[in-house]
Amino acid sequence: MPTYLKGAMISALFSISTALHASAVDRLSDLLTRHDGIQADFEQYTVSEEGARQEHSSGEFVLERPARFDWHTELPYEQRIVSDGEYIWIYDPDLEQVTRKSADNQVGSAPAMILSGNIEALEEQFDVRQLDETPEREVFELIPQEAESGFVRIRLLFTGELLTELLLEDSLGQRTSIMLGDIKVDPTVDDSRFNFVPPDGVDVILDPGV
Repeated sequence: MPTYLKGAMISALFSISTALHASAVDRLSDLLTRHDGIQADFEQYTVSEEGARQEHSSGEFVLERPARFDWHTELPYEQRIVSDGEYIWIYDPDLEQVTRKSADNQVGSAPAMILSGNIEALEEQFDVRQLDETPEREVFELIPQEAESGFVRIRLLFTGELLTELLLEDSLGQRTSIMLGDIKVDPTVDDSRFNFVPPDGVDVILDPGV
């Protein structure tokens, strides 16, 4: 094949790939940002490379875009992760300990980034593809552009245009599934839920990056 034809073919393929990427990002953006808030129950578990289910946790969360959330793990051990948009508080009642971090330092947290609908950050850090699209179900795959991101792929499953599952796979082959249920969109939530006040008597640890 003449060199100029090879060049034209490669250019065309690259253009198609770029267009598909842009289309997938646009659709994902539409799905993630069409609601200002969401409240749901969650079930989270890890699966080994051999397929064995290893760890399980469950709880409830509420999110108010762009950056406020309260992720409350109830079982097997209670933990709350609360963000007011400026700080993130991680409270472990069993340890009687609270850690405060800057919300700006958490932009690399993939699940939080996805749920918050931070599309610009997602597009900068991931290649986005749409794997499946039917009236009932849509699946997206996110591949990190940097190897040190901690994940080799993330898949998002939307059912009825609502995010119902996140599947994250790390470099060791371990998969983490976060399944969402009893989903409520644009719930009425009191602002106090996002303003965490450490209980009396707990140790407060300030992250060095704050």
